[in-house]
Amino acid sequence: MIFLLMILGSLLVGFLVIYEIVATHSVGEYFRLENRFIKIDLPRNWFVYSWKTENSTGDIYNVFLTPPNLLSAIIFKIHDEKATQNFMKEYNLTDALSVATFEIERVYNWTQSKNENASIIFEETGEIELFKKQAGYSKIIVKDGIETDGKFYDMSFLMMSYIQNQKLVEIAFWGKKEDCEKMSDLFETILNSTEIRM
Repeated sequence: MIFLLMILGSLLVGFLVIYEIVATHSVGEYFRLENRFIKIDLPRNWFVYSWKTENSTGDIYNVFLTPPNLLSAIIFKIHDEKATQNFMKEYNLTDALSVATFEIERVYNWTQSKNENASIIFEETGEIELFKKQAGYSKIIVKDGIETDGKFYDMSFLMMSYIQNQKLVEIAFWGKKEDCEKMSDLFETILNSTEIRM
């Protein structure tokens, strides 16, 4: 009997802890991830994972978001000053637009390594305002660029980046083209609710 009471008590405490976390971080129909690097609201049923990479070349804070049942993701990378300086120097990059273009090339090369028949069918590069800052962006659509369940599908990849206070911020939105199109309005909503803390 005591054993059953201990199990029930543990389950109740666990439920209360989870409830407290969800209640504390709920904003309407969204869940809020907030720390010293970022504040972001995302749908409650999404998977989110964040981590910080620390080493001698600098620190990078990462957030990975993905919805259920769609093959797409949003990734935020926030580099500190040292990581920004080392990244820019290592790849001979000069500004935010060159970072976005470099990342697009890197993703395309990765898709080519997975499927040599993958090819770019759309490409766009330019500058936009993002979080009230001038940002560089590049977008590509790669024919047969992503594989799932043994089939290849067109892949959409959007890369945006800006530098503020010598810190690089990168935001990627990528996945199966059709799924990215379904998510485009939600991506804008998430982006507009996001606050990058530098």
